[in-house]
Amino acid sequence: MSTATTLTEVIEGNRAFPRSITYHAGEDDAREVSFGELYERSLGILYHLQRLGARRGDTLILFLADNEQFIDVFWAAILGGIVPVPVALGISDEHRLKLLRIARRLGKPFLYTERRALERIGTFAAQAGESAVFEGLRTRAFLVDDLDDISRAGSVQRALPGDTAFIQFSSGSTSEPKGVVLTHGNIIANWRGATEAAGFNEHDVSLSWMPLTHDMGLIGLHLVMFANRVHTHLMPTELFIRRPLLWLTLASRVRATILCSPNFGYKHYLKVLGERAVAGMDLSAVRFIFNGAEPISVELCDEFLTRLAPAKLKRNAMYPVYGLAEASLAVSFPPVGAPLRTITLNRHRMNVGDPVELVDAADRAAVRLVCEGRAIPYCRVRIADDEDRELPEERIGHVHMRGDNVTRGYYQDPAANAAAFTADGWLRTGDLGLIHDGELYVSGRAKEIIFVNGQNYYPHDLEAIAQRAPGLELGKVVAAGVRARGAEIEELVVFV
Repeated sequence: MSTATTLTEVIEGNRAFPRSITYHAGEDDAREVSFGELYERSLGILYHLQRLGARRGDTLILFLADNEQFIDVFWAAILGGIVPVPVALGISDEHRLKLLRIARRLGKPFLYTERRALERIGTFAAQAGESAVFEGLRTRAFLVDDLDDISRAGSVQRALPGDTAFIQFSSGSTSEPKGVVLTHGNIIANWRGATEAAGFNEHDVSLSWMPLTHDMGLIGLHLVMFANRVHTHLMPTELFIRRPLLWLTLASRVRATILCSPNFGYKHYLKVLGERAVAGMDLSAVRFIFNGAEPISVELCDEFLTRLAPAKLKRNAMYPVYGLAEASLAVSFPPVGAPLRTITLNRHRMNVGDPVELVDAADRAAVRLVCEGRAIPYCRVRIADDEDRELPEERIGHVHMRGDNVTRGYYQDPAANAAAFTADGWLRTGDLGLIHDGELYVSGRAKEIIFVNGQNYYPHDLEAIAQRAPGLELGKVVAAGVRARGAEIEELVVFV
């Protein structure tokens, strides 16, 4: 494993190593970029950013759809000590509103985008009364359309472990987005911890369709892979949405060992696959399919693994993990090679502080939780009550974490920081769960619990039950608690 202590040292140490990133635009449309070429391209882009006026410590919003353009400018910013701020381009006004909110929060950020996107931001800003924010952005924008000469190198500004590496903002669709500040030291600790837990190495081959504006796509399937000198294959999320079967076709072709998808991806793949055979694919090289970012469906995992068994996909390749942006992604991993493991609890005994009550899977009150393993090295996990006091194993409570990979806080947001951290320095994840036999099981989000007739219900659990009805599918059911005006209690409403 490399001795790098910053991302700057990672890319500098990789520039002479014979590995590549392959960008897939279709089944037979791919471009391979060596680590050395990536380094040179990033230096050339850094020159233009510095000519625009960007300096060490400045923030740079990345508002791009193209994976290669994103990776190039991300590393250009890292090399220049500029702080990249990824924001999903999207197609709706919601994405443009988020961009303007983030720009206002950052103060005077620079912007790296394409001309068409900038024009759409301007049109929306005028309609939304945000022209002043837009004008400030426009004067500090660099358009990738104008990038024609990258032969001149920018000036490298070497980072320290405590320097901010990048800022990951929350969705911000219904409120002001929160910016998770991640240092070089945070990212390096996450890389080392994840690598020690999973055994990544330079002989691995990864393939990802996850968006690079998402922590799983950027950190898990790019930064961690790049730091381990893995040959990485990236396909656009939009391509996966249109042609999901191409995902595993490419995985078979490139002999991928590392894949990743949340529930949505497996369901989308299986729906399009239908009754077709998977003959002709060989997925025997796959060591991990990282499963996270959403509550994990055991039934869906079983269906996916069964359907792909003829393609030689191993059942123990499914790798359920727990993570979040505040942890630089990874929090807990199960043992490598372990089968998918679950426990079955009484859903009526899952309030904070309740002792775990194991029940038979056939019990009407049964709810299955997936094992998400032990905390990775350099990170710790505990379960706490409502007063932040640590609970013993086999008790339901709040999931807390701390470690070298955990953020120091949110960007210029004292209120959010006060709410996020306990008096003794642990970060409140907002999730509920338990420790069973030393391993973490997450039951759901605390703020999403529905209170009905004195009982607590998790929306994803109720949705899973409703989806057993004929004609209902994953993603087509939403459970919520609704309190009528003047009412003292919530009622359960299921939208289909």
